[in-house]
Amino acid sequence: MKKYILLTLIVLAAASAVPAQDDNETDAQFWNETKLYFPSFTKTGDDGKKKKVATPFIMGTLRIGQNFRHFVSERIGVGVDIPLNKYLKFTPSYYYIAEQPVRNAKSFEHRLRFEITAENKWKNFSLSNRSRVEYRIRHSRGDSVRYRNKVKLKVPIRSNDEEIFSVFAATEPFYDFRANEFSRNELSGGIEKKFNKNASAEFFYMLQNNTGPRLRSVNIVGVNLKFTID
Repeated sequence: MKKYILLTLIVLAAASAVPAQDDNETDAQFWNETKLYFPSFTKTGDDGKKKKVATPFIMGTLRIGQNFRHFVSERIGVGVDIPLNKYLKFTPSYYYIAEQPVRNAKSFEHRLRFEITAENKWKNFSLSNRSRVEYRIRHSRGDSVRYRNKVKLKVPIRSNDEEIFSVFAATEPFYDFRANEFSRNELSGGIEKKFNKNASAEFFYMLQNNTGPRLRSVNIVGVNLKFTID
């Protein structure tokens, strides 16, 4: 765990030397999302075995941008994972978001998210597809609806048949129904590490490309944390 944290700090220290951009077209950011899962609600099936019917969670997000100099986004939310079958799960969630992506441009919004994730695992890789609809209730601008589709390929790295960590690559285009256009695409890659049954982390790099006059390109490093309470 310590070596992964050290690696993240080295990347951040090197990136902080990047000169500030004055045109608000590019940025370098650090992202963190932390999720805490609570004990699942279960039911007993006809076979006498307990099955998960819902797993609630809370989540918090912190993003440092403007070339790692200022907080640009703070988020907090709640949600629940509902397994539909072996391969599908449905996840409704709510986020409250406060942002300042560029100087002197604050925004606040409530965000309702509804997503279905399909995933299949094979011996040497797994493939998932997350389809998400977001309804954005924005304070300073009109409400909007976005559709996001994230495809992720993950490959486990093993030693003596024991998984050490996984490497992954993902792409996620955004379609904005208010603007009637694809407004963003996020390409990412990194590693996932499971420390024990209750804790895991995802270390990643992401390139975010946007339409519009501000922040057309964002280079992102980050770490996402997941914890589970039995």
